[in-house]
Amino acid sequence: MGDMYGAIGNAFVGTATPYYVEHGHFYLESNNVKDGQINHNSEIFINDEFYEKQKDKWLHTGDIVMVQSGHVGHAAVIPEELDNIAAHALIMFRNPKEKFEPYFLNYEYQTDTSKKKIENIATGNTIRHILASDMQEFIVDVPTYTEQKRIANYFQRLDHLITLHQCKCFHIQNVLKFIRVKIITVEKEKSDA
Repeated sequence: MGDMYGAIGNAFVGTATPYYVEHGHFYLESNNVKDGQINHNSEIFINDEFYEKQKDKWLHTGDIVMVQSGHVGHAAVIPEELDNIAAHALIMFRNPKEKFEPYFLNYEYQTDTSKKKIENIATGNTIRHILASDMQEFIVDVPTYTEQKRIANYFQRLDHLITLHQCKCFHIQNVLKFIRVKIITVEKEKSDA
């Protein structure tokens, strides 16, 4: 990875809680990175002052982040809407040295082979950790840029299709719950009459 990126290092590591605010700059943390995606299940915001102090570590569109402690190895690509975001306790892959598709690399990290390799370099018994320096030596197989693009596009379409089907399934489950409640209500009304 060190041959692919000009900067592989840690986001801010330390206490950030004094800078948390109710409304401010979204602060990317490890619990926001899971299964190759950035989620907003929980959101922390930081004030302007602390955000500006992190300027030299802001992440940009196409950069990759990886969880370094806990559920190590989970990675995600920084999307356009999160350009210039600050992060906490993540490994950052920034400033690519050559042209490559970051989403391909993100999917590469999700393969069983990469997960096993990451698990092998992780340390700690209770809480697992990986170091940015270990990721500099991490080896990945990278095909030509055209192949990377095709593979990444295929998996992105597949992820999108899965998301659509999950939404449809959730909607159908809600309709079924409504129908069940309606049937129970109608049957109760009949028995009361």
